[in-house]
Amino acid sequence: MKSCSSFFAGVASAALLMGCAAAYALSHPNFQNAEDALQVAINHVRGAQQVNGPTFGGHAARAIELIQQAKQEIAIADEYHRGIRY
Repeated sequence: MKSCSSFFAGVASAALLMGCAAAYALSHPNFQNAEDALQVAINHVRGAQQVNGPTFGGHAARAIELIQQAKQEIAIADEYHRGIRY
């Protein structure tokens, strides 16, 4: 039961982060286009998981994690573009 509650806590945390990321509009149009494409990729992987089950040896879930990391890196790059980070 403990692993189940840990799983749901992780899902809730991820959802919160995704909500924060969704509220942030990227200033550079190429970064926004890349972020949109990455979200489409996540949707495709999740679609495969819904059709075939979330197994895939854990690689589909790991792919989603890595895509989300890429989205975070794009947001940071956009902050450099906007002069927020140096």
